[in-house]
Amino acid sequence: YVKQNKSKNAESFEQHFLNKLEKNNSIKMIPISIKKKFNSRALQIEEEGKAIWKQLNHKEELICFDKSGETMSSEKFSQIFYREGININLIIGGAFGLSEDIKKMANKIISFSDMEFSHEVFRVMLLEQLYRANCIFFNHPYHQN
Repeated sequence: YVKQNKSKNAESFEQHFLNKLEKNNSIKMIPISIKKKFNSRALQIEEEGKAIWKQLNHKEELICFDKSGETMSSEKFSQIFYREGININLIIGGAFGLSEDIKKMANKIISFSDMEFSHEVFRVMLLEQLYRANCIFFNHPYHQN
């Protein structure tokens, strides 16, 4: 994810879900710092895309989160993540979205909503959905039908 933290409170919530997820999953969050000031949104998106590209494991699947993507149920989300032998790069873009180059490489683009969220809120939402997907897969009561 492109690092844009404004609140330390989100970090404790993120850690809460990461701790729960680490029992059955190997998760590594890689913040990408972009420190430059840009003359345009397009240039910022392009530079963020290059920085994301450098961090990717190009042999693994790529799932991007963008409001133009597909919406889905928690059950379908779980099916995507719990396929045998699949490692996935999950990409959260910067404030202005993801570069078209990164989205073109994606195996899937997912939208949580037509609304926009701060990075802190979205990361917590994503981690909660990953934990929920884990609970669905392992038939844990956290996810009630």
